Amino acid sequence: MSGSLRSNMLKRFIGLISTLWVVSATAQDCTTLPADHQQYLEGIQTGEYRYAKNVGPAALTLTKNMPYADYINATRALILQRNKRAELPCPLASVVPAQAKQTQVIDHIAPYQLLHSNQDKGILLIHGLTDSPYIFNAIAQDLYHQGYNVRTVLLPGHGTGADDLRRVTNRDWQRHVRYAIERTSQDFKHFAIMGFSTGGALATLEIEKRTPSNLKALTLVAPATESHNKNSWMAQWVDWLPFMNWLDEDADLDFAKYESFPLAAATLVHNVMVDMMQSNVPENLPILTIMSDVDATIVSQATLNLLTRWAKTHRAPLALRLYANNPIELDQRITLTRIDKLDKVIDMSHVGLLIPQNHPYYGEQGAYRHCGSYFEDATAYQTCKSAAQIIFGEHHSTNKSAHMPFARVTFNPDYAGLVKQLSEFLNHHVH
Repeated sequence: MSGSLRSNMLKRFIGLISTLWVVSATAQDCTTLPADHQQYLEGIQTGEYRYAKNVGPAALTLTKNMPYADYINATRALILQRNKRAELPCPLASVVPAQAKQTQVIDHIAPYQLLHSNQDKGILLIHGLTDSPYIFNAIAQDLYHQGYNVRTVLLPGHGTGADDLRRVTNRDWQRHVRYAIERTSQDFKHFAIMGFSTGGALATLEIEKRTPSNLKALTLVAPATESHNKNSWMAQWVDWLPFMNWLDEDADLDFAKYESFPLAAATLVHNVMVDMMQSNVPENLPILTIMSDVDATIVSQATLNLLTRWAKTHRAPLALRLYANNPIELDQRITLTRIDKLDKVIDMSHVGLLIPQNHPYYGEQGAYRHCGSYFEDATAYQTCKSAAQIIFGEHHSTNKSAHMPFARVTFNPDYAGLVKQLSEFLNHHVH
């Protein structure tokens, strides 16, 4: 074989390998990334997706009269600037039409609105800490099909990289919530608010200060009241120490929710929870709370204590949909619906309440499986991610010690029942 022939064959071989590498690289998308164990190992070490690109501000500057469409466009621009995966292909059904030829990560995590031809009734959905509007993608469509104009907001520090939570303040969060509530109040005749976790607490605190006259109902989903981490108040002091910026350092392969958790975020949410536990809501505002009694993120008893205090002076309906395996004693002024059996799930988690079982990403057979219980053990983590049979439930100590492999449940087998009660509650009050 001549030297030139060998050279040509070597070039073709290198070209073929390069082509295969490019195809492999471009084939990665938001649904394949969470199961890529090599990406997980590298991500834990490098923190590539833990950090946003240092381009532009981490929080928007809002103006009081900014149209909501302008707010959405400005937020999308911020995500494009700072999120390293904003344009990563994400072949999941989008709530709103994608602006690019193919659906990308940004199309799922940016705020959006679903509008009818009328302005009769609306609902504002506010996500929680480390989350994004993607948590609402199923419930938003269900509410829209029932005639509601639906609107979501992206809290500052979210939708980019977990480290951006170190670059925002409680005031940034509250300004965005205030803007979204005031703008929604102006744009629709009547409206309701649904707040998930920290979003529920932020909504409550804003309503306590300024209650729009056309706000007709409030739904709190696992509202942030008290953390299971009793040392969360110390985060504001520890965060000043060198090399003490993180409580959890994960690979952040979930495109829609941060898996890493900075100490600064613990400080922010601690301040919100302290105010939430001291809050008072308008006595004539109907409230529906949805929660689990074994919530591993929020202390359920603290939430029940808050509802009991509100009930003493509340004149409007107070309803509670509680996922609990055991009977519970509750103030009779609170209307209780208790769910004690769930298909293929031991008990309900903080993060699974609003997600249907057949959800393409967070569902039982979805692309993402929550294995955060094992993020410090790579072998156990991989087993959890790849197991054909697995136990789902809340990741408290009892479940984690009794079952292996075990995944935190990110879906709700009772989703249809939840939607039914939510719809009846809203339709009765928002008109």
